[in-house]
Amino acid sequence: MKLSKIALQGVISARGLPLTTLATRAGVASTDLRRAVEIDGELGDEDVAAIAAQLAVPVEAFFGDRIPPLLAAIDFRTATPHISRFKKGTLEAIAYVERISGALASLSLGSELDPSLALINTHYTDEEAIELAKKWRKRWGLSLEDQLDAANANTIYVSLRGFIENLGVLVLHRSFGTDEAAGIYAHVPGGPHTIVINTTSSSKARKLFTLAHEFCHVLLRAEGTSNPSILKNKVERFCNKFAAYLLAPDRLINDAIKRFKYPASTAHDNIRRFAKRLGISQEALVRRLVEIGYVTSADYTNWRSKFNGVVPPGDTTDGQSGGQSDPLQTKRTTYGTRFISLLSQARERGLLDDLDIYRLCGLKRKYQDELFEVV
Repeated sequence: MKLSKIALQGVISARGLPLTTLATRAGVASTDLRRAVEIDGELGDEDVAAIAAQLAVPVEAFFGDRIPPLLAAIDFRTATPHISRFKKGTLEAIAYVERISGALASLSLGSELDPSLALINTHYTDEEAIELAKKWRKRWGLSLEDQLDAANANTIYVSLRGFIENLGVLVLHRSFGTDEAAGIYAHVPGGPHTIVINTTSSSKARKLFTLAHEFCHVLLRAEGTSNPSILKNKVERFCNKFAAYLLAPDRLINDAIKRFKYPASTAHDNIRRFAKRLGISQEALVRRLVEIGYVTSADYTNWRSKFNGVVPPGDTTDGQSGGQSDPLQTKRTTYGTRFISLLSQARERGLLDDLDIYRLCGLKRKYQDELFEVV
């Protein structure tokens, strides 16, 4: 099969995979792949299909005289964010955003943002992050009392997600099948600004912190893939500081300690229960306890060392299992109110039919009528 070297090189570059890595993952001879990329563009049909699967693109992306419009796989886990290698599941999540955003852009749907979401300029200082969090906490409107009364992360998550979606941002859920990244912020020109939350090994509290973190990426227009547990650059530190103060301002923590009599210590069970009560991740709570002065930086380091660099137990799952789930509610959670509304508009206006919608995002026809009638 004769491929376009320009398209092939462009796709591989955007996905950030070295040729040897791609060849290994696809089960293709490295010499054959290198020859196709650098010399003649010739590959067997099965090899082409395997490479397309690993790069999370349709086979058609390798034909044509232009580089296909793909989102760059920017990795914010690195000291200098750049295109980096990701596992297949993360690349498929990026491709999911490309597909949805490209379709909505072609239909002139979903690009409108609230004017208040203009790009911010910052020197990435802690003080600026804290002030920005205070501003958006006020805009959000969730009272400290309501947050303390919620007693779980789900209520807070639903509130923040609804607020962000009402500002014009898509918030989607997807299992990446790997926890290397917690979330993605991406924007295809002419399409919606989109946040994707990785549901793999993630409790609602961790999703909540990731959502707040990615919302800061939207404010900064810092597109890419990140993990709030890995802080190696000023953007990630800024976004984490913003998220921590948005979700857990000083007064919330002080009031919770007084109201629920939590001891100011980093004992694991204490932190787990306290974080669950506030509806935030354990990592966020301990960092805030250090900043307010309840515990020391050494206490944080000692607490973090107990988990050998992995997410603390309690932040990977909500500890619930069994029972019957509501498939419609699961779909609402997966796709979000704004995206469902845009799909409903597209179908009503005859821009997409039931099959188009299924092909676009996997939403089966049997659920569409019930979901669309309430938006």
